[in-house]
Amino acid sequence: MDQRKWDKQKMTAILGAGFLLRLFYVLFSTIYDRQYDIGMIDLDAGRTVTGGHLAYIQYLYENWRLPDFDPTTVYQFNHPPLHHYLCAVWMKFCSFFIHNTDVLEESIQVVPFVCSLLILLVLLKILRCLELREQTVRFLMVLFCFHPALVLLSGSVNNDCMSLLFTLLCVYTTIRWSRTQRMRDIIFVALSVSLGMLTKQNVAEMAFPIGMVFLYVLQKEWKKSGFPKKLIGQFAAFGAVSVPLGMSFYVRNMILYKMPLVWIYTLPEDSWQYTGNVPALNRFLWPVPSEMADNLLHFKIGCGYNVWMQIIRTSVLGEWDMANVGRSVKALAVLLMVAGAVLAVAALIAFLDVFLTGQKKYRIDMPCRILFVAGYLVNLLFYLKFAYDYPQECSMHFRYIEIELLFPAAALGFLWQRTQKKWVKYGLSAVLAAFCALSAAMIAVWCLG
Repeated sequence: MDQRKWDKQKMTAILGAGFLLRLFYVLFSTIYDRQYDIGMIDLDAGRTVTGGHLAYIQYLYENWRLPDFDPTTVYQFNHPPLHHYLCAVWMKFCSFFIHNTDVLEESIQVVPFVCSLLILLVLLKILRCLELREQTVRFLMVLFCFHPALVLLSGSVNNDCMSLLFTLLCVYTTIRWSRTQRMRDIIFVALSVSLGMLTKQNVAEMAFPIGMVFLYVLQKEWKKSGFPKKLIGQFAAFGAVSVPLGMSFYVRNMILYKMPLVWIYTLPEDSWQYTGNVPALNRFLWPVPSEMADNLLHFKIGCGYNVWMQIIRTSVLGEWDMANVGRSVKALAVLLMVAGAVLAVAALIAFLDVFLTGQKKYRIDMPCRILFVAGYLVNLLFYLKFAYDYPQECSMHFRYIEIELLFPAAALGFLWQRTQKKWVKYGLSAVLAAFCALSAAMIAVWCLG
C-alpha cells in the first residue's frame, strides 16, 4: 500500500476515535452534567429572565435581540453573544422538527460538539504548518483526541468551546499570513480575533502575540525592501475589521449602560471558594503538603488555593467533586492526574528547549517561534493575574487557559521526533498510551457511572 495512503488512513482512525469519544460523551451527558455557570433553561416557563448561560440562550431564543437591560444585573449576561446566538438559532431550526421541549433544550449540545470537532481539525492544520513528520503529528493528535479537557468541551454549553476554536484559528491564520502576506489571509486573522471577542473576551489576549508577529514581519520587510506600503495597508485593513466588529458588544454596553469595557462577575469574599486569605506563596508557588495530601486522600473539591494543583486537577477532572465515589474511581483519577502531570512537565521542558533555546536545532521559522512563545507567556500571565485579582477556586480552572495545551505539546512533538534516546521516545509513548487509556476510562465513568 502507498505510504501516503497508509498515513492518511492512520490519521483518519485517530480522528475517528476522537469523534466517537466526543459523541459518546455528548450522548450520555445532559446539558447539566459537568457544566459551568449555566443556570437553568425552561422553555415551558415562558419569557422569564433568570441567570446563567442557558438562560442567556433562552432569552435570545425567545426575544431575538440583545438584552435591553444592564447585562451586569443578570448572571452571565455580560458575556458577548455569538455562542449564545448560534445556540438559539440552532434551537429555532430544531424547533421546526422537535416539539418535545426537553429534547429541544438538550439539542444545544450539538453546537459545542461541532466546535470540538473543528478544534481537532484546526489543531491538525497547525501541526501541519510546523512541518512535523507524520508520525509526530499522529503522536500529538492522539493526545488532543483523548485529552479529557477537550472531550469535556464537546458537551459544554457555555462559550468555552467556541472561544477555544477561535483562539486556535488566531494561531493558524497568523501562521498562514506570516508565510503568504496576502490581504485575504490577514482578513482571516482579523475575523478570528473579532469573532472570538464576540464569543468570549479573553480571546482578545491573542492580539498581543499576533501584534508581535506583525511587528517582526514589518521590520523584516522594511530592512529588505524599504517602507512596506503593502503591509501598512494590510494592517489598516486588519484594524478596520477587527476593532469595530470585536469591540461592538462592549462599546454598546458602555454607551447604553455605563458598563466598563472589561467587566467580570465577582463572587463575594464569604464564598466557600474564596482563597484570598491564603498566603500568596502557597497560592502561586507551593501548596502546604498536609493540605495537598488531605485533598488527594479524601478528594474534596481540590487543593483549591494553589494554582498549579488546580491546573493539574481541573485539566483532567474539571471541577468534579469525588468525595463520595468509590476507591477504584479515586485511584483512576489519581493515576490520570499523575499521567497528565508527567506529560505536562515533559512538555514544559520541551518548550524551554525547543522554542527558547533550540532555534538552529529545530529549524522553526521566527514568526512561529514568536507566536508560540508570546502566546504561551501572554495567556499564562493573564491567567495568573486573573487568579490573583479574583481569588476564588473557580478563577484557577484550566478552562481559562486551554490554549496552553497547544504550545508545549507542539514542543513535545519536536523533542519526541528529534531525540536519539530510545528510552525517551518509548517512555513518552508509554505515558501517552496510559494517559489515553485512563482518560477513556474516566469518560466512561462519567457517562455510565
